[in-house]
Amino acid sequence: MNASNLDAELVHRLVGGDLGALGEIYLRLGGDVRSFLARVEPDLSREDADDLCQETFLTFADGVSRYVEQGNLRAWLFGIAVRKARAHRRKRWWRSGLRRRHGEGAAGVSLHRPAPDDQVDARTRIHRLMEGLPAAQREVFVLTVFEGLSVQQAAEVLGIRENAASTRLYRARRALQEAGA
Repeated sequence: MNASNLDAELVHRLVGGDLGALGEIYLRLGGDVRSFLARVEPDLSREDADDLCQETFLTFADGVSRYVEQGNLRAWLFGIAVRKARAHRRKRWWRSGLRRRHGEGAAGVSLHRPAPDDQVDARTRIHRLMEGLPAAQREVFVLTVFEGLSVQQAAEVLGIRENAASTRLYRARRALQEAGA
């Protein structure tokens, strides 16, 4: 059975109330979603990426009746994940503003993480270059380059026009070239 047919069968079971199907979907696609989140939000801790990944699948399960099988379950999950990442980013921005205005304790738990080791390798360099991209460009870049979606699919996942996705991808590539990637 090909992946698309398996996805359709699992979604059908989930719609019927079989939560075991959600577990199977998570086992199949959870790693992809977690990797996507880590790439689109490079400053996420491992724990935050895991939490957002789980939230993605729970949100999918809650709204599974809205999913229409077209062989794009992975892309659908990426769409949910990018919205979760954006919400996380907004929350982090809000908390950092509170900390600046009212001190460290005002925003609840500190979101500052210790800096990674100064060991420079290819992964660290790519991570730093990706951090330098605006979030909108990073999202399209990760979806197309790392996750293998077409520009059209990335546009659908992000809820933007294909022209906008193409422009963001072009600008991300240009910025990375200028940075020496």
